[in-house]
Amino acid sequence: MDYNAIIFDLDGTLVDHTTAARTAARIWAHELGFDGDQTSRWFEIERRWFAAYERGDVSHPEQRRGRTREFTGDGTLSDSSCDELFGRFLTLYREAWCAFPDAAPALHRALATGARVGILTNSVTEIQSAKLRYTGLDLPGVHLLASGDLGVAKPRPECYAKALSILDVPADRAVMIGDNYENDVAAPRRAGMSAFWLNRDGAPAIDGDPGATSLDAIPF
Repeated sequence: MDYNAIIFDLDGTLVDHTTAARTAARIWAHELGFDGDQTSRWFEIERRWFAAYERGDVSHPEQRRGRTREFTGDGTLSDSSCDELFGRFLTLYREAWCAFPDAAPALHRALATGARVGILTNSVTEIQSAKLRYTGLDLPGVHLLASGDLGVAKPRPECYAKALSILDVPADRAVMIGDNYENDVAAPRRAGMSAFWLNRDGAPAIDGDPGATSLDAIPF
């Protein structure tokens, strides 16, 4: 069908967050004096704290500070110390940003349809807008919709409602595309949107949905 709005997730969909975060975590852990590979531990900590943010249990800065205290093992760190330490991780993370090869073509293809094109991301505008500029994905006509500005994160229904309100498009005329099945497929469908799962790694089908391994294979 023709859509009035085509909305993409950012991390894991347009930009390779996992590789960048793995690179940053490895270097940062070494700088902090840890031995061995700490990346699995870092991703587990990230997963739990970011889930708390998505539920609304903590703010975006609080999840960063919680991750920093847990990863360093120092629960006495002040907020300012956490922000400084995490800032070093962010610097390393930024240096490793890279767009997936199919990202820019997908955005150009979406814009060519005449639909409103958005990027709905569970993060803050400052870092995500910089990510788009750095990777060359800050295209004219693409609207960045960051949960830090919306005041609510995916998969809470209010997040999609606010994004659609900004784009001025009804749910049944919008499609969401992303790599996180709950955030980018199941929850948008519950909100009345169409949705496509980007299953880059070829994970097992979910609810009979095998997903697509490339943005090139997703019709819009």
